[in-house]
Amino acid sequence: MNGIGNDGGGGLSNVEMEYIRRHHRHEPGENQCGSALVKHIRAPVPQVWSLVRRFDQPQKYKPFVSRCVVRGNLEIGSLREVDVKSGLPATTSTERLELLDDNEHLLSIRIIGGDHRLRNYSSIMSLHPEIIDGRPGSH
Repeated sequence: MNGIGNDGGGGLSNVEMEYIRRHHRHEPGENQCGSALVKHIRAPVPQVWSLVRRFDQPQKYKPFVSRCVVRGNLEIGSLREVDVKSGLPATTSTERLELLDDNEHLLSIRIIGGDHRLRNYSSIMSLHPEIIDGRPGSH
């Protein structure tokens, strides 16, 4: 499986499918799954990247995060302890920075512990430019 579902693309454009193929490699093992979520944002890539690249401040764009404490120098291998707002089936998450590429606009984390049911979970986020209603946007 290529991480985009069994229907081949789930309504994604050819450009989005190519970005996923190139940057979001995941071969799920037994008892694992993969998925892709594409969001179209009405802001240029540099503006969006300045927020989402901050491994130490996920609460800036993740509304379910109430607090984050980082161990390390914001380099590959750094850890963050995230507190999750009430109402979700978790209270904490321990996450490791796996990849941070400012040129390609890629961020990858792996959850390595915490008070939740996620096991062997990793996430890759990538940003790509697009034009939305005639203006610079991101997806």
